[in-house]
Amino acid sequence: MNALDSILVLADRSSEAQAAVRKASVMARHFKARIELFACDTDHAWAIDDPSPAARTAISTCLAGTERYLDALRGSVAGNDLQITTRAACANSMEEGINSRIRHLHPDLVIKTLMAVSDTKPMPPRALEMQLMRGCAVPLLVTRGRSWRPATKFAAAIELDGHDPVLADSLIESVQFLAQGCSGEYSLIRGSSVDEIQNFIEQHQIDVLVIGTPKAGSWRGPEVSVTERLLSVVECDVLIVPRTGASSTTAGLLS
Repeated sequence: MNALDSILVLADRSSEAQAAVRKASVMARHFKARIELFACDTDHAWAIDDPSPAARTAISTCLAGTERYLDALRGSVAGNDLQITTRAACANSMEEGINSRIRHLHPDLVIKTLMAVSDTKPMPPRALEMQLMRGCAVPLLVTRGRSWRPATKFAAAIELDGHDPVLADSLIESVQFLAQGCSGEYSLIRGSSVDEIQNFIEQHQIDVLVIGTPKAGSWRGPEVSVTERLLSVVECDVLIVPRTGASSTTAGLLS
């Protein structure tokens, strides 16, 4: 990651959506980036290919409601120094809607909330989040809502999924770029186990962990992947940087 001009926020209707917008606004102010707030409705997929007046009215009403929701989100952080647009869509599936928007917009960063942290531990990623992590062709920031420190602390886990020199270089470049742009700090985590990474995050009070997408097929086996286990224990935000040659589509990747 060496550029940040455009940020796409996947704004679902969860209570954590505002946290994703706040993180986007922080990064947008640092990097002078544009933000798009995007929400996709699938409840009215039945009406997409239906030319009847009732179907057209249902979609129009749905999109108008979603736009009002996005406008409210925009208003929660709006300022004269921020360029924020909104986009509502109706699609047959959430994956289809998100993938289509990423292809059209070509953002430098996508932001998505994870399920809220419980009183005892973080919740594991949901199916849609897992799918995005596997197939998103641009860096994906998954956030749990905790505020960043003014001097944001980033850390890259460069040996989480085995030693891949090309991926390691990309992670180092990304964490340096973000730390410099956000006037923060960065560290490199050499450990490869979930416990080592979790302990490092807690000891150094890391705000954002930078990792690479798992190797192809690592989410298709019967066992939980290292990345899934990591995301189920860390409470900080996680930026997932795609490997070289990562798929440009999120569709059809769930096993």
